[in-house]
Amino acid sequence: MKKNWFGWLSGKGDVEGDRRKEVSPAAARVTEPDFDVLTGALRWDRFMEIFNLEQAQAPGVLLLIDLGSRTGDIEGSDWEQNLPWLAQAIRQAIRSDDLLAHVSDHRFAVLLRGASQTLGEAISQRILKSVDNTIFMTAQGVASLETAIGGTGFEVESNRDVLADALANLDRAHNSREHAIIS
Repeated sequence: MKKNWFGWLSGKGDVEGDRRKEVSPAAARVTEPDFDVLTGALRWDRFMEIFNLEQAQAPGVLLLIDLGSRTGDIEGSDWEQNLPWLAQAIRQAIRSDDLLAHVSDHRFAVLLRGASQTLGEAISQRILKSVDNTIFMTAQGVASLETAIGGTGFEVESNRDVLADALANLDRAHNSREHAIIS
């Protein structure tokens, strides 16, 4: 089938793999106390409440992101200073209706609402690039980050432990040459 460039330009062309063609369920209501003051991301406990509700309504992908130092010389205050920039780097790689949470220290989670596993893999690559392009300053100068992403897709009301699967993939990403493993 011949593709029409005007259809692509107007957004009415081939929509295969586009998760925007389906209406997402209404987002859970969040208030100011639900956000981490430092990063502007959701607090982990509130994120898990929303994730459990979302998992019962629509498919998606859960990503766990671990930002570590290649040199190991980054101290707590250096992490704290740069966490807002790292959260912003992740936020730039996801859609506005996807959810970003600050898990702890230098770990984040993302809920890609209505995404397929293939789309989750593509977005994890965008996150890796966005974080890699962020300049991370410490007292010693610019530090290099070693980012690992583990994730898993889920269906509505699946009976498996999605968080455990994502954690297992994060561990596999840490122990392999791949920086992102999504299953």
